[in-house]
Amino acid sequence: MKMTNKVGGRIVRIKLKGFMTYDDLEFKPDKGLNLIIGLNGSGKSSIMSAICLGLGGRPQFTGRTVQLSDFIKHFHSKAIVEIELESPHGRNDVICRVIEKDKHLWYLNNKLVNQNEIGDPSLVTLFDELKTLRNDYCRFGKELEELENNKNSEERLNERLKPEIEKHEERQQLKIELDILQFKKMVCDYKLLQSSVKEKENERKQLNREVLKMEETCNQLKAEKTNYSSELSNYQKKINEMKKEVYRRMQELSKYHQNLKECRGEIDEAKITFDNRMQEKQEQMSKLTALSRQIEGLKDVLSLKKGDMAALKEKLIENSKEYENIKQQLTSCDSDLERVKLNKNALEYKRKFKQEEILRISNEEDKKYEMLRHKHPDTYTALKWLQQNASSFRAGISPPPLVSLKIGNDEDRKYIENAVSNRDLLMFVCEDKEDLERFVKIMKHEKKLSINVSIVPEESMAAFSSHPISNNMRNLGIHCYLKDLFTAPEPVMRLLCKLNNVHRVPVCTEKAEGNIDSILNFSNLFFTKSEKIMGKRSRYGQQSMSVRRDILMSRNVLPNFKDNSAALLSARRELQEIEEELLKYQPHYEALEKQRRQLEQQQEQLRKERDDINSEMRKLNDLRVKLKQITDCYERKAKDVIDEEGEKRKVTDAVRNVNAKKLLILTKILEIVKEMLRLKKEKATSILYMRGFSEKISSLDVKISYHERELQNTKSRLSVVDSERNCLKTQGFKLLTELEAKKESSENLKEYTKFIEGKNKKLKGIGTLRIVASQNLDLEEIKQRISNIEAQIELTDEDIAPIIAEFTKRKQNICSIEEQIDSLKTKVEDLKARIQELKEKWLPPLLNRIESVNRKFSKYYKILKCAGEISLDQTDDTDDFPNYGLQIKLKYRVNEEFMELSPTHHSGGECSVAAIIFILSLQELTDVPFRCIDEINQGMDAINERSIYQLVADAARSGSCSQYFLLTPKLLMDLSYHKDVAVHTIFNSPYLQTKLNVQEHIRIAKAHRQ
Repeated sequence: MKMTNKVGGRIVRIKLKGFMTYDDLEFKPDKGLNLIIGLNGSGKSSIMSAICLGLGGRPQFTGRTVQLSDFIKHFHSKAIVEIELESPHGRNDVICRVIEKDKHLWYLNNKLVNQNEIGDPSLVTLFDELKTLRNDYCRFGKELEELENNKNSEERLNERLKPEIEKHEERQQLKIELDILQFKKMVCDYKLLQSSVKEKENERKQLNREVLKMEETCNQLKAEKTNYSSELSNYQKKINEMKKEVYRRMQELSKYHQNLKECRGEIDEAKITFDNRMQEKQEQMSKLTALSRQIEGLKDVLSLKKGDMAALKEKLIENSKEYENIKQQLTSCDSDLERVKLNKNALEYKRKFKQEEILRISNEEDKKYEMLRHKHPDTYTALKWLQQNASSFRAGISPPPLVSLKIGNDEDRKYIENAVSNRDLLMFVCEDKEDLERFVKIMKHEKKLSINVSIVPEESMAAFSSHPISNNMRNLGIHCYLKDLFTAPEPVMRLLCKLNNVHRVPVCTEKAEGNIDSILNFSNLFFTKSEKIMGKRSRYGQQSMSVRRDILMSRNVLPNFKDNSAALLSARRELQEIEEELLKYQPHYEALEKQRRQLEQQQEQLRKERDDINSEMRKLNDLRVKLKQITDCYERKAKDVIDEEGEKRKVTDAVRNVNAKKLLILTKILEIVKEMLRLKKEKATSILYMRGFSEKISSLDVKISYHERELQNTKSRLSVVDSERNCLKTQGFKLLTELEAKKESSENLKEYTKFIEGKNKKLKGIGTLRIVASQNLDLEEIKQRISNIEAQIELTDEDIAPIIAEFTKRKQNICSIEEQIDSLKTKVEDLKARIQELKEKWLPPLLNRIESVNRKFSKYYKILKCAGEISLDQTDDTDDFPNYGLQIKLKYRVNEEFMELSPTHHSGGECSVAAIIFILSLQELTDVPFRCIDEINQGMDAINERSIYQLVADAARSGSCSQYFLLTPKLLMDLSYHKDVAVHTIFNSPYLQTKLNVQEHIRIAKAHRQ
């Protein structure tokens, strides 16, 4: 935004969404110095890029990319940068920039605006315009020189073509005469067409009169026919109406006949209904008789079994007591059996677990060889062959360290993997030289296997003893030697000590980080928990040493297996004890099972007896229920017996009502028949009238048809005449158009027309006598003369059209180039005047400002007890504005001269000091409310860094309005902080906890400090 004074414009709040490394960030800077601290990659420079882009900067200014879309964080569709600036006139101004994949939008105080409303530089705009004008001036000068050369070249080429052009002009005279004769021929043809059109016009008028007379006769006949047709249509309508009325009456008559049939059906239905009711009554009486017999039978059966129910109840009570006793015994037996079964299942589970443990321990060795078979098949094949034929060698051959090493702690594998090469880990170790030769011959020559074999070193294990670890060495961080981390067969251990010095390589703790040089004096290689550190001294002396530090990572080469023989023996002993205890439980379990089966048999027998008693009792109860149901059914059916006298009265009433309805229907039918007879009589009278009118209309149709055919024939002749006349007119118009076009397009014909009209006394390009001689020629003579001229042109004509086109094109190019040269000269003069005008506006203020910056710059360097100055570097060509620059000369030491700032002569720290002092020198000169400094202290020594920090901190509280942002991954200890210094620490990670109570954490930290 445009700053009118030093009040306002500071950044109050920065908010980012989906921008670079941030999903969501919002923080509020202080008005003084803001120190932003964070690890590399945490997003410090992202904040600086957000400030640049959010206030109108271009992506190139950030030094990262030229595409705005590259600032959108992965998995986000857009990035939002919102910056709130302090305003001295009330509410703060909020600038928001929304960056999407293919566009970006600006918002000022939540209103959509253009980018032009963000920023208003002055001298920078003048400098850009000067550079643009200078480039245009140079470009126009080059174009002007090129156009002059092109013009001269075209003029020289056209001079060579003039002789051919002169010959061509001689042949053009014959063509001019030919044009005039062809024009005269077209005039004669046009006059002939005019006479033919007049004849056709007279014929057309005569035919038009005949057509009008015939059309009048046809119209009279059609009017008479229309009158008769109207009368015929009226009678036709009347007949149609009578047909509809007759049809409606017939529908009513059919309806009444249907009603008579329905009446007869109602009488028959009433009789049938009465007969059915009587049959239904007979069936009801027979069902009541059958129910009465069933009731008597059931009463007799129940009277016979009256005493059986009491005996059955007594038997059921005795059975229940015995069943309950057996059930209690069975529950007690189940409890004992379940307890024994639980103990037995627990022992069986332990036995299964121990068997699986023994199987797993037994398979450890097989897994080790299986891994070797997958990764190194040749070594695996050789090892299997050696295990089968070990007795055929004089002395022992040890297997490779990869399978023979036993490492106590899994964490120690990474040290051995990084200290011993893969070749040494796969090395077979022979104790006898002849065994070595024989083994190599069999493996490499016979079996074609690629393996590593070595002879055991001559030194004994005593020669590879490690130096005792003293207290001083422990204080340095030395914990043990690599040899102490594993066990191996003696030949293998001697080989590893010989080849890899595992008895001399220390393994250190975290203390070693501060004692690297001291440990390297003892051993050139040692390990910490996370690094492999090697030191190499110069071969030209022992003064300098280069240190290499590699991250220690597990290569997953050595198998993670341990010696489990003791665990295997213990597991087998425990398995035997479990099996012996299982044998003790077996007899007791079988006795309980036998007792339970006997009790279940007794319980099942009692259950069957109880079911039989219940079955007998249910049968007696069913008889009582059935007797009750049949008695209730008899009483209901007795109430529902049909009344015969009532049914007879219903039939008599129905027949009386139907007969009264039949009398009314017959009366209606008689009325309808009389009306139909009257309608048919009227219809017959109307049909006779219609026949008379139809005959008269047919006679008129014959006459009309004859007259219409005659009229059509006359119109056809008229159309033919019209068509011929129009065709002649079209030919005439076309010929007239061609004459006019030919006259307009040819300058020769225009001159000829003026000559005929007496306006010109001579003709250009052709003799006047020849034209006067052709004036009195008729059409045939003109055609003959045209043929002769065409033959002469054909004999003398040559194809020089490409030469003429080339000559004409070059002439046009020369004219075009001359116009461009004049235009460019005008532009060059205008540019010269404009450049001089802008230079007078831009250069003096620029020199004044540079002088002001130089004074501040020199003052700050005096504070640092150094010297420095700034001046404008102008080129030899004072108008070469793009190559203008600032020349910074520095002097850091008393015994050296002023030297221009460059990475070649100055260190990175000295360049950083110059950059910060230059920024501070602009403090009071420029109208800038805030400044950003990104990792400028990198490369400075501690003294310069402390001094520069003090200068920036003092500038931030000196009373000016400038706000500072200093971004750095580290700060010196014991720096002085005042109330205008704010420290912002960035914690940024994909796994960052966002729901933290920051104030609570600050309170806890303060409490710990107290």
